[in-house]
Amino acid sequence: MKILSSPPFRSRRRGFTLMELLLVLAIIGLLMGGGAAVYSGIMDSAKVTKTQTKLGILAGQIQLYSSQKSGKLPSQSAGLAALKNSGLVKTDEEVTDAWGQPLIYTIPAKRGGDKYDLWSKGPDNLENTPDDVGNWPNAD
Repeated sequence: MKILSSPPFRSRRRGFTLMELLLVLAIIGLLMGGGAAVYSGIMDSAKVTKTQTKLGILAGQIQLYSSQKSGKLPSQSAGLAALKNSGLVKTDEEVTDAWGQPLIYTIPAKRGGDKYDLWSKGPDNLENTPDDVGNWPNAD
């Protein structure tokens, strides 16, 4: 009986090459970069939505103020401080947008709000730009 001999000894590969590791790291980096871009867009959209919600709440508080004052809206000079003085607004955070800037109240309305404009300058913090968020009808 003849015994078959095993093939000559081959060294076993016990790890990854540097190229394989770099390739995997590059792929992971690309995936994370794409995820960060999507996350950033979602966060920007969330801040706009948060500011719109605050504007809606403040509009209701302005209507409540008006009903308490026999139909009179806060004056331009008193602004949103009138809501704080009357106790309708408790903190300064309630009258700031999602970017930390104070909301703007103007009377009479100039941009198509109700009888007043209530708005935020948006992420660029510049007035009269397309990213402004306010109580006026959207131009979409």
